[in-house]
Amino acid sequence: MLRPSAAKTVIMAVLAIALAIPGQAMAAQTSPPPEVVTSFTPFDPNYNYLENGSAYISYNGNGKASLWGESIATRRVDTVGIQLVLQRWTGSEWMDVYTGERAEMGKASRMNTTIDNLSVSSGYYYRVKSSHWITYGNTKEEGIRYSSTLLIPD
Repeated sequence: MLRPSAAKTVIMAVLAIALAIPGQAMAAQTSPPPEVVTSFTPFDPNYNYLENGSAYISYNGNGKASLWGESIATRRVDTVGIQLVLQRWTGSEWMDVYTGERAEMGKASRMNTTIDNLSVSSGYYYRVKSSHWITYGNTKEEGIRYSSTLLIPD
């Protein structure tokens, strides 16, 4: 049985070797994109009705991903809507690779949508750009949010 300090040394050595060997599981085709911080605060402090919005991307395996997004109003409005755009990092910019349909719901305070089985390429970073809006009488409020990035494994 190894002493705790010897066991720690062995574990650290194994980790160092594992990190030094080029891996196939998460080999990126580009450098990572810059971090974008999307707060979970209201869009515009002067907005009266569009409260929040969010979007997420998940990898389902076999080169397929799902997108999900939600728009939230402060009250029931005439329409609340969302549109999701799948973006891929090229190494220097975000490129739109799929644009979902505009989804709206009338006389509601929240709206969500899901897009399943989108094809994604291994080794690339993806994110969701989501557009959110409400209409209430003559008022239209809108804003954009970005999901966190996801590196598609090999």
